[in-house]
Amino acid sequence: MRVLPRASRELPGTLATDIQFTQRRSEIAVPQADIPSSGPLISGAPAQSLEDRYGRGRRSRFDRRFAWTAAGLLVAAGIAFFAFSGWQQTNRVSFQDIGFTRQGDTSVDMKFQVTTEANTPVACAVEALNSSKATVGWKVVELPVTEQQSHTVTARVVTTNPVTAVSVRECWVIEVDAS
Repeated sequence: MRVLPRASRELPGTLATDIQFTQRRSEIAVPQADIPSSGPLISGAPAQSLEDRYGRGRRSRFDRRFAWTAAGLLVAAGIAFFAFSGWQQTNRVSFQDIGFTRQGDTSVDMKFQVTTEANTPVACAVEALNSSKATVGWKVVELPVTEQQSHTVTARVVTTNPVTAVSVRECWVIEVDAS
């Protein structure tokens, strides 16, 4: 406990020149013979390890097994997804726009090329756009089944307004009903 002289209590900001220190009875040092020597001292008590205090459990082993099981299930699910999702399909269709010619203000002829496997029924959607990129004409064209892999097709699309662009939107394989 620190006792300040009377001079430092009177005027704030002045330095105390006479400082006295006293010691309480509760702060008297304890002889070392009274404390058991089971390890290093931390504030007067013997130190304990976390394992002594809380115990060692199977929790970490359980968590590790759970993590490995979850990872294994995710890998198996990924393999199953790729095996059954159809990413290996052989019926792929590719197409390329060649050009178009206007046949007046209300129709246009679109020429495009489609490549797929031989003897595969294919359909394509052709879209005509005006200057503000609005759809003014649309037609689904079914291609005849042939022995060729590549087809060049010309399709006439009827429009509602003058056309500035025509393109093939998408081509797909038509599912044939076997019954």
